[in-house]
Amino acid sequence: MKWFIMEEIPKTHFLMTAMPIQAFVDLSEYGIEKSVECAVVDEKEGTQWLIFPRETFSASGKRVLDKMLNDPKWASALNETLIESNTLFFEESEKVLHENLKDKPNEELTAIYEKLLPLQWRGHTAGVPWVVVEFEHQLFTNYLLEYLKNKGKHAAGKSTGEMFSMLTTPTEDSFAQKEEKSLLKIAAQIKKSQNLLNLFNSPTKTIETQLPSASPEINSLIEEHFRAYCWLPYMYEGPAWKKSYFIEVLKGLLKEGVEALLKKAESRHAEAKKSHEKLMKELKVDEKHRALFYIAKGMVFTKAYRKDCLYHFFYCIEPFLKEAAKRAGVTLRQIRRLAPWEFSKAIKEGAADADEANRRWKHAVLYITPGKNEIMTGKKAEEFMASLDMEKPPEASEMKELKGDCACPGFAKGVVKVINTPEEMKKMKKGDVLVAHATNPDIVPAMKLASAIITDLGGITCHAAIVSRELKIPCVIGTKVATSWVKDGDLVEVDATHGVVRKLS
Repeated sequence: MKWFIMEEIPKTHFLMTAMPIQAFVDLSEYGIEKSVECAVVDEKEGTQWLIFPRETFSASGKRVLDKMLNDPKWASALNETLIESNTLFFEESEKVLHENLKDKPNEELTAIYEKLLPLQWRGHTAGVPWVVVEFEHQLFTNYLLEYLKNKGKHAAGKSTGEMFSMLTTPTEDSFAQKEEKSLLKIAAQIKKSQNLLNLFNSPTKTIETQLPSASPEINSLIEEHFRAYCWLPYMYEGPAWKKSYFIEVLKGLLKEGVEALLKKAESRHAEAKKSHEKLMKELKVDEKHRALFYIAKGMVFTKAYRKDCLYHFFYCIEPFLKEAAKRAGVTLRQIRRLAPWEFSKAIKEGAADADEANRRWKHAVLYITPGKNEIMTGKKAEEFMASLDMEKPPEASEMKELKGDCACPGFAKGVVKVINTPEEMKKMKKGDVLVAHATNPDIVPAMKLASAIITDLGGITCHAAIVSRELKIPCVIGTKVATSWVKDGDLVEVDATHGVVRKLS
């Protein structure tokens, strides 16, 4: 049996990955009769690789696609379930921040986690069918692209990639877009006062010190904004943004046309809806495919929404994890090595095996089959991984041109910077072309500087596709080999509209 690495996730732990991996193994809860059957999570020092058997993963993706095409109502209902369940998950997670954890006995502390656990399960695992159908071979993306290729003659001047982007871009605000509009409104308030504009020309520390007395109202708005959105880049281990980050962003915004930016941000969805409907009519899209394009929009929105709610959850429970770790006599890093089914017991008993946690940090393998979860460490983990017949990644050739899918149309030329971790962002300069295996919230500051984005992995629900559309940056996804095809310093030309990247030097 051939195995392949579906995704590499930095700065994560079993408290995040164990549950969705269980859902991959059994998708019956979501109406998919057969599933991937088994899965592996290989972890070394906080980085995890999600590994699946090729044959059953591909077969599951095809089953999900068939179900979507044969029963669009099922797919629409799943998107609705994702929104409803994650909204509840978000609200209940927020409550943990306001709990007086130190005064609670172990049993009450355990009850908090056990209340959140099924919400995490429902909110996260309901998105697994979309991952199965999209992440590796972009089955639904390719189906829709093929449909548009056949319809393209009706849309003069538009490429397949442009049409696909227009028809699958969500017309609801993501948390990131809400944060942007909120900060622009604060900036608009600041611009009304010359004294405040003068203050915001000062160093960030000076602004933080003097703002509470200079303008209690603006300080309160920034404090409220900070509490509402500081968790956005948290992912699974943090850190969150500090108040100083938002002040620095405000300083930059005040040098731009704030009113124009706010007007554009507030009107973007109305314009997108008009363009969407106009294109639908031009292409004479039938009722079934209209429904499928709306499902695709929903998939993109719910992927971002689900991830954001998960990041918010881990931000909210950090104080909880610290308290649980203290009672169990271990560190925060060590308690994160526990699986969800081990966590409640550790809290109740006020004890966790620090030595086992350290072994897991060094190297651990989680092997999941129906009804069974096994975590291996040390030599056993190494031998297990050595026993898997792993696919070799595709080799990059000497070709001058690379093809992928258009996530956001446009054209750009620039110097390549390969960035997969926050530590690598320091080499990014404005106008560079960002190349990554797969992007994540940790490297969004670098994405904002890019003239174009290229990734190995792809699909309409991938992070790069979602963010590039929000930022209006040309983006080519699903190239498979971009990170090995180019290196830092290469000059490339990105024709994202047609999904083509060319080496110039």
